Amino acid sequence: MKFCFDCDDTLYDLSYPFKKACNELLNIDETHDLESMYTIYRSCGDEIFDKIQDGSISIDESGIYRIRQMCKIYHIDVEEDLYREFQRVYKTLQKEIFMSNVFHDFFRSTISELAILTNGQDEHQRMKLKALDVFKYFKEENVYTSGQLGFAKPDPRSFKTMFSNMKENISDWYYIGDNYTNDMEGAKKVGMKTIHFNRHHGLEGTSSDHVVYSENELVNLLRKLEK
Repeated sequence: MKFCFDCDDTLYDLSYPFKKACNELLNIDETHDLESMYTIYRSCGDEIFDKIQDGSISIDESGIYRIRQMCKIYHIDVEEDLYREFQRVYKTLQKEIFMSNVFHDFFRSTISELAILTNGQDEHQRMKLKALDVFKYFKEENVYTSGQLGFAKPDPRSFKTMFSNMKENISDWYYIGDNYTNDMEGAKKVGMKTIHFNRHHGLEGTSSDHVVYSENELVNLLRKLEK
């Protein structure tokens, strides 16, 4: 089989550094649902992703924007300096991200061909991929970022350019990702088979051939497909 993975919230739980930074820095109590706050935080980032992609704003500026907007929505009153401090802590915590043993065991033992296509600034995404130790299992020439390609998911050109560079038939591959619009709809439009790893129980739809909700469930499906 041939499996292409998204990175953020697919190969690891992206909410971990966010939730830890919130607990360290924000005056929140049990009335605040961190999972819902995380969903809003990510959606605020989606609003300005194109500006990150074209270099109009920096990674740090986008992070400050996300946390400022989220705090406004949840009526969390903080000083301006704390937004910058949150981004600093969040960025530091991103270096502590890790893949679970479930994924390490699968990648260590699989004979399937592996690839990664992830949205984001090239250097920033590769920093995270290195922290996750993915290059133990993935060939560097099979790992692509939207910053590198010049096109971001769900733009069909991001998928097509990647697989053209790899000299691969795109319809032979499964795409595995967490974001229904970017990952499932984008991959399905170019003829890929799709697995929606809906880790945080977000939007779903008909572009997903399979839907799973946990790492164990995902790996069990991948092993079944390999048989």
